[in-house]
Amino acid sequence: MIEINLSILNQCYARRMNWYPSVNNPEGASVRVGGIEEILDQFDLIMLDSYGVLCRGATPIEGAIDAIAMMRRHNKALCVVSNDTMTNKAVAAEKYAARGFDFSGDEVVTSLDITENWLKTIDNPGRWGVIAPDVHPSDELLQGMVRLNSQNGVIPEEVDSLLFLVGGMGWTAEMQANLIASAKDRQFTMALGNPDMGAPYFIDGKIHLGATPGYFADCLVKETGQQATPELFGKPGETIFRTVMERHGITDPSRVLMVGDTLYTDILGGNAVGCKTLLLECGVYRGTDIEQAIADAGIVPDFIAPHL
Repeated sequence: MIEINLSILNQCYARRMNWYPSVNNPEGASVRVGGIEEILDQFDLIMLDSYGVLCRGATPIEGAIDAIAMMRRHNKALCVVSNDTMTNKAVAAEKYAARGFDFSGDEVVTSLDITENWLKTIDNPGRWGVIAPDVHPSDELLQGMVRLNSQNGVIPEEVDSLLFLVGGMGWTAEMQANLIASAKDRQFTMALGNPDMGAPYFIDGKIHLGATPGYFADCLVKETGQQATPELFGKPGETIFRTVMERHGITDPSRVLMVGDTLYTDILGGNAVGCKTLLLECGVYRGTDIEQAIADAGIVPDFIAPHL
């Protein structure tokens, strides 16, 4: 695990704004609300980030399960929209049931789902190197790709394209250093299954940030001068949002609310496709000055709430 902090996280996101959709902020200032019920009647579909909105790790955030039940009573369409690249539609319902939520598989869309759709179109997998653990839900679709974790991060000569799929405990600082060293004086096509720069985790009740695939790609570009703009299969890329809206027959994105805890993924991505956005303070920015974070990022949500 490569550990970073919130300052590094925000610097990485700000440095790679050219990878993301253009900022499309609301015309006015953010409106503070006590919770989603206050604005629920404005929307037909609620898209929800997972970590920092519904749960922290395997633990539901206080009030989140009740909030989902309340939205169901109001007959609102729901969809969890996550940059999780270890969960696909086949296992999503079981995962969320273990956390106390009643989402069906059709009510969860992850960046792994989007990545798997793309993997089915790959003609020459041997030219791709992938950062992913040796055992992964998409193993069948990853067949033929070079597993860079098994190569200790070294990119073989025959590889000219890189898929940054999974981070976490399986990708080490040594692997990252080897990735960078073996990429010197070479250029690669790049794809990000998970565009997140970092993800929170807990040790002894304290929150930490672990680097994730977006960070690995950012460091590679910074150190080796990669010119390609990565293809994004998760937030803030538009594909995952448009996939969800098409699935629900949405023609007016302003009737959709994206609820998240991260400005550069949930809020930027939601704004970019014309959805309204709600930033929660109970996630990655917990205990920080949320107004300052918004000012620093230049990304403005429609609404701010302490929790669901």
